[in-house]
Amino acid sequence: MNTNEQNEGLSVRKKIVKRFSVIFFVVLIILTFFSNTIMNYSLPEVSTETVFAGSVSKKVKCQGAVEVSNDLEVTVSGKRVVKEIMFEEGDTVEVGDVIMTFEETENTELAEAEKELETLEDNYTKQTLRTTKDYTDQEVQISNAQDDVSDATDDLNQARTDAANLETAKAERDELQAQYDAKSVEVEGIQTKVDSYESLSDYYQNATATDALVSSLGTAKEELAALEISLEEKKTLVSELEGKTTVEAAQEALTSAQQNLASLQRTLAETKENDSITDQTNAIDDANALEEIEEQKAKIEKLKAQDDCKEIKAKEAGIITGITVKPGDTIEAETPIANIQLTQTGYEVSAVINKQQSRLLKVGDEASIENLWGSEATASIKSIKADPTNPNQSSVVKFSVLGDVQVGETLQFAVGEKSGKYDTVVPNSAVKEESDGKFVFVVKVKATPLGNRYVTKKVKVEVVASDTVNSAVSGDLSEYDNIIINSSKPLDNGQQVRLSDN
Repeated sequence: MNTNEQNEGLSVRKKIVKRFSVIFFVVLIILTFFSNTIMNYSLPEVSTETVFAGSVSKKVKCQGAVEVSNDLEVTVSGKRVVKEIMFEEGDTVEVGDVIMTFEETENTELAEAEKELETLEDNYTKQTLRTTKDYTDQEVQISNAQDDVSDATDDLNQARTDAANLETAKAERDELQAQYDAKSVEVEGIQTKVDSYESLSDYYQNATATDALVSSLGTAKEELAALEISLEEKKTLVSELEGKTTVEAAQEALTSAQQNLASLQRTLAETKENDSITDQTNAIDDANALEEIEEQKAKIEKLKAQDDCKEIKAKEAGIITGITVKPGDTIEAETPIANIQLTQTGYEVSAVINKQQSRLLKVGDEASIENLWGSEATASIKSIKADPTNPNQSSVVKFSVLGDVQVGETLQFAVGEKSGKYDTVVPNSAVKEESDGKFVFVVKVKATPLGNRYVTKKVKVEVVASDTVNSAVSGDLSEYDNIIINSSKPLDNGQQVRLSDN
């Protein structure tokens, strides 16, 4: 291969290497771009606003229509028929003004009340006709049972005595039997000896001995007869004692008598206790019945006193509203027929505000009325309650108003502190809170060869003042710092984020 060919080959190889190098760097740049793009889309997207110097006002503004704070219900004491109504809805009445008049009709309520009283008195008389409690029969049974126990106790003691006597009699009987048996043997022995003399010659030969023996036989027979009598008497006594009631039977009889007595006494005690409860209940019922009777009598007296009522007058000054009847209508007793809105007791206005605004207010706060000029009307917060139609988001503030205002008039209120100037003000949504205090996230910019990177910095702050939109804070912040007000994901200190296009 010559020199020209070698140079041409080297030139071709250089071109190839150069092309591959260019392709490599292009691919590297493309991959880097796409990897950064993919990473950026995986980062939390945040919205920011700039810290600014400005005013923070704690005033809450709201409005509502004037209403009367109290009203008086107009009723009549008895059944009436309306003759004429002297006022219309919205008219002002003074104390003593005749509101309406009635036809001259019988007061049926009085007759009904008197009939009801008669019924109550009859029922009371019936319920007091109760029989008197009599425990004589039970007390006689208990007395007899006590006698039975006493008799059974005596029988037990007698049985114990008889048992002891029986044992003694048996012992004495056995002893007499033994003596009788021994004496019988003795008599038989003497009789045998006497009988042994077979002839008179033997007798006369031993006359002295024989006489003594015969005498002994007679004595022995007499003693045997006496023992027989005593033995029979003792046997008879033993038989009699054995026929007596045993101790066990007497004890059972006493136990049964005692149980019967205890049962009768317990039954009487329970009966008296139940009767006592019944008596107490009856006493309460009687007292209640008497109270009803007295109340009915008082009602009748009141109806009699009001029976000549031909008109109804205003007891308080105010505005007539809620008239529910017309001439010719029949009115039942205590039925509401109209209201008097009591203007002398003041007015009230209800206004709906959001929950965050309600936290800036408290009951008793004075409110300025911004759309009244030349009026001495004053207002203060009477109550703050959750809005029944939207309890999680809204509150109803009720203002008490005194002064020259008109029912139905719309009043505009301003409540709270005046505005103040502050160097570092941020939106309320930027302020976060954790266990050790409040903080905001500031966005810091870091320059890299591939462009700017945005990183969070957690800055501790203290809220100096706040209204429904912004908060004045103190901390390591300066005007024009960008703070995060919203994030698509939870954030940590030092975390990389991407800025929202908005």
